[in-house]
This record gives sequence, C-alpha cells and structure tokens, in this order.
Amino acid sequence: MDSKQEGAPDSADLMALLSRIGEQARERRQRIPLAMEGTGVWDGLAFSIAGVRLVSSMREVREMTAFPSQITRVPGSTGWMKGLANIRGDLLPVVDLQEFFGAKTINRNKAARMLVVRSRGLECGLLVPSVQGIKYFDEDMRMNNARMKGAIGRYVYEAFSVDGEVWPVFSMSGLTADPAFRSAAA
Repeated sequence: MDSKQEGAPDSADLMALLSRIGEQARERRQRIPLAMEGTGVWDGLAFSIAGVRLVSSMREVREMTAFPSQITRVPGSTGWMKGLANIRGDLLPVVDLQEFFGAKTINRNKAARMLVVRSRGLECGLLVPSVQGIKYFDEDMRMNNARMKGAIGRYVYEAFSVDGEVWPVFSMSGLTADPAFRSAAA
C-alpha cells in the first residue's frame, strides 16, 4: 500500500506554498507604517474618555487588554478606584478613567478596554470606554503647547492636526504624577 494519500500535497508542494506565504507576508509588512527613531513619525494609541477622542504616546501605554473579568474592590478607596485585578499573575490597581474625570462609570462591554501604564513608579490599569487603535502622525503636524478646557485638559500639553482634525495628546505621565490621581483613598 502506498504511504502517500491520494490528493495529499507532497513536500515540494508544501515548500512552494510556504514560500508564497512568506513572500506575501514580506509584501504586506513593507506597507505597514513603522514608527522608528528619526523617521519624523509619532505613534500613539487613540481612545475616548467621556466622548472626547484622545491619543497617548505608545511609549506611555505598556499594553491594552480586555476589561478584566474580575476586579476585587479595595475598602476605603474612591469610587473611581475600582480595585485590583490579577493580570497574568500580577495584581494591578484598576482605575475607571472616565469616572476619575467626573463622568459616568464605564460598563463592561465589547468595546471597553484597559490600558496598562507604568510611569513614575506607578503601574496601573486605566479603564476606557473604547479604543480606536494606533494612529501615526507626521511630526510636522504637531501643535506644541496645545490646551484643552475641562478636567481632561490638565493632562493635554500638545496635539496633532491632520486635515483640520485635532488629536489632543493625553499625557499618561502627567496623570500619574498628579497627587489627586495617586491618592485613591476616599
């Protein structure tokens, strides 16, 4: 009996298929914009808080995860300090960023995400109602010293302007340096 099944590809066919897949991957990789030092491209993660669309530097957001399935409340903490979540074996304080700014609490749904930040010796998860993905901006579009009104504006120091649209840059390091944010006791 022949060990090769009828219709099954032989090793040469499989190698040719792998070669085509590799070639397609290389072609697609070349079309993806990369943010590298000195390229004049700034990359950030776009998200919203209380209906305001913002972007934060990818250097300030360590990762993005799903809304934690379980958050353990910490007695004596503020309402916006949701508690602790076990993220891959690490206990992480979880903050409802929208509630921190005085807006309604974020409900667990398909769009809600948690942004993990580590800055100024503080590592925490920030719940946001939605994330729009990674955005790339040409450095020439930077608006230094841009300001916003309201509570969120305390953490916006610059923005990018693209085709008449303004993308405020939310400073995670500014947030984590704020004593009001660092003190979650009620």
